[in-house]
Amino acid sequence: MTTLNYSLIKEYFSEFKFRSIVQFDFSHFKEDLIGGLTSAIVALPLALGFGLLSFNGDPKGAVAGLYGAIFTGILASFFGGTKQQITGPTGGMTVILTSVYIQYGGIEALLAACILAGLFQIGFGLLKFGKYVSLVPYPVIVGFTNGIAILIFTQQFKTFNTAPLIAIITMATIYLVPRVNKNLPKSLIGLFVGSMVALFFSSFDVLRMHYDTALHTFTVRDAIATIGTIPSSFQIPRLPLISWDTWQKVLPAGFTISLLGAIETLLASVVADNATNTRHNSNKELVGQGIANFAAPFFGGVAGTGAIVRTMVNIKAGAKTKLSGIIHGMILIIVVLFLGGLAATIPLAALAGVLMMTAVGMFETEPIVLIPKSPLPDSVVMLTTIAITVFVDLITAVEVGMVMAAFLFVHRMSELGMVSANDMDGNSRVNLDEETRKKLEENKIVIYDIEGALFFGAARSFVDILEKNFDLNVVILDVENVPIIDTTGAVAMENIVHRLYADHKRLLIVGIRPAVRQVLYNLGVTQKIGIGNFIPTMNEAIQYSFDIVNKNTVHEHLASFIPEKLILLDVVAQSKEELFMTLISQAAKTGLIKNKSEFLQSVVERELLMPTSIGKGVAVPHGRVPSEKEKIVVIFARLKDEITYNEQTGEKVKLIFLVSTGTNEKQYLNALRMIATNIKNESIYDRVLNAADRSEVHHIFSEIKINSNA
Repeated sequence: MTTLNYSLIKEYFSEFKFRSIVQFDFSHFKEDLIGGLTSAIVALPLALGFGLLSFNGDPKGAVAGLYGAIFTGILASFFGGTKQQITGPTGGMTVILTSVYIQYGGIEALLAACILAGLFQIGFGLLKFGKYVSLVPYPVIVGFTNGIAILIFTQQFKTFNTAPLIAIITMATIYLVPRVNKNLPKSLIGLFVGSMVALFFSSFDVLRMHYDTALHTFTVRDAIATIGTIPSSFQIPRLPLISWDTWQKVLPAGFTISLLGAIETLLASVVADNATNTRHNSNKELVGQGIANFAAPFFGGVAGTGAIVRTMVNIKAGAKTKLSGIIHGMILIIVVLFLGGLAATIPLAALAGVLMMTAVGMFETEPIVLIPKSPLPDSVVMLTTIAITVFVDLITAVEVGMVMAAFLFVHRMSELGMVSANDMDGNSRVNLDEETRKKLEENKIVIYDIEGALFFGAARSFVDILEKNFDLNVVILDVENVPIIDTTGAVAMENIVHRLYADHKRLLIVGIRPAVRQVLYNLGVTQKIGIGNFIPTMNEAIQYSFDIVNKNTVHEHLASFIPEKLILLDVVAQSKEELFMTLISQAAKTGLIKNKSEFLQSVVERELLMPTSIGKGVAVPHGRVPSEKEKIVVIFARLKDEITYNEQTGEKVKLIFLVSTGTNEKQYLNALRMIATNIKNESIYDRVLNAADRSEVHHIFSEIKINSNA
């Protein structure tokens, strides 16, 4: 592997900071310990409850949820990119896991899908998809969050019905605890109260009563259903026991889990950033989540995501570093190893109560209340996402919501800000006095100030506005506030150019940005517009348009003497003689220089009389070849490294304008004047030195005109 390839790979992976994985900051150990303990207390009932839901009510799911919280919590904190993030089973993830459990036939297929999800997330991170995953619009986020809340609540009725009164007692406790003290772990206390009531008062028939859907009446169970045995040790890591065919079938499910997990995790990371005034590393976070979700299923744990509530609890408890998330996982290990017997007695109905109250807390009422005041399209996107989440599935909801939001965005962006100069008020960026306005109207010159992206959504509006008024002589487009243009926008501009030029009218472009210039150049539109029709300032464009209408001499610009194919960048030469030979050979290949040896001899003889450097690292060597055409030719070169140009003074040069003077004395003097009076200008000089490609240099030269005072 070459040094260059190694350096590129090193630069690409630099943001992941792999060395920092094994580096720990123990200066905040006390705060991290308190944060980890507090978040573990909050996580315990949620891990049990979400695990139970993941397995569609099977008590084994509670254990899988606990294992998932342990392994994802520790590994995501260890490898991730959000310092105080707490990872574990969450509501949004659980809804998907439940559908996978039901659709693909149980535990082993679900764990396989979680392993695949982890691999996908590692890939997302390494491919640096983090910034794209986080671009989900707010109406879609609120829509699927509220849809998830509704699903979690409704999916608990089956487990709720195992002991409805226990569930209600748990829910009532969770509701009342914050009214006593907001800092108390309400879910854990609710779970504890529900469990204690079930343990000490299980002999009361009313606690064991449930509604029998077959008989349509209330009956009494023999016992209250509980989690059951929790192993006091972890299983040896193993792959899920499924066929290769099943692995292939669950591949789409794994991708779905990974995508939802990435979205939910990065949303939690953003919330953490806002709370701590820090900035997470989204790509590193995805890699950490992927490693965690890949490993947890080998031990029987379900996949998790960054959890907003648990993360905020961790932050509010004072946690500062990733140690807090690792400590949170270690405390849950202690629960498994030493308190499994107590956890086994927890009623399933109490867990249902915890999840139902969690769902109530997840539901965001404010966006719903604000629907009458919100833009109608945003409200439609949100309500549609909620409905599809509840009645179809979450991924379809996100897909449909994203498509609707994308169309909404395109529609809004297509309303291109395009204003005629005559309609501009005094606050406009293009200010014209009354005399200039009148003169423009008399000469049928129209100026349009364009703001916004000129892309496929806005292209039709762009064409429609221009075609409304074609009774004119010159159109000036001020595109300084156009940040991007796509192929459709460029084609729309090309069509306008064709229409104008066919009617012998002119188009001038003012203030073009490099990104827009590059697209137009790559698609050949620049050449059709004409390099001399790109003007740096509005005042110059207005004056030029008057000259065009009045048929004055067209302003000569330096680019008209320098063909783009004779702009050479990063040229390597050891001496000026070698440089002359390289440049003249290139010109000869294009056919613009016929007599190569005669031209070279003329240039060398001129240099012997006096070196043609003009200062600031610029030289203008030239030679007269009577046999060449009348029109002069200029070859431009930007050297990769400076060369010594004057042996006597040691003067070095970086920029070379090699001029074949031909027989047109006036053009020759004009070209020399433009070069000598402009190229040493600090702004122009720096732009030429830093130009990315020859088309950019050509544009710069087009701005240098014979009447310029720069």
